[in-house]
Amino acid sequence: MSSTCISCKSRVDEWNVECGGCGFTLVMEPDEKIRARYLRGPSLGALFFTQGWTFGARLYVWFLISLIPVAGVVALFACLFFGRRWSWKAGGWSDWDEFQSRMRLLDLIATVWIVGLGIAWLFLRKSS
Repeated sequence: MSSTCISCKSRVDEWNVECGGCGFTLVMEPDEKIRARYLRGPSLGALFFTQGWTFGARLYVWFLISLIPVAGVVALFACLFFGRRWSWKAGGWSDWDEFQSRMRLLDLIATVWIVGLGIAWLFLRKSS
């Protein structure tokens, strides 16, 4: 989940390329680079299906926040940009593969949800 900087011994989260304490550039293995890039990336599931995504990503406080009308917009953007990191850090996942497969599933569900809404909208528009 995190490592220690070899220069200043500060705790460094795994998605960071530099130490926040001293600015030391961390040497990352290829798998660590892929993982860090994935964690820094936006989550389409959080964008398209915020409530379902936050619940599935085990971000229960953000799920509750997303139910509040005005705060829901804040939750949408916060989870879009930071949700993967938060979920990996606090989600209690057994391993990386479980986490990544859950994120893929949530993104797929969100995409199907948006496509379904679009088809329903076209059907209703055409039928009236």
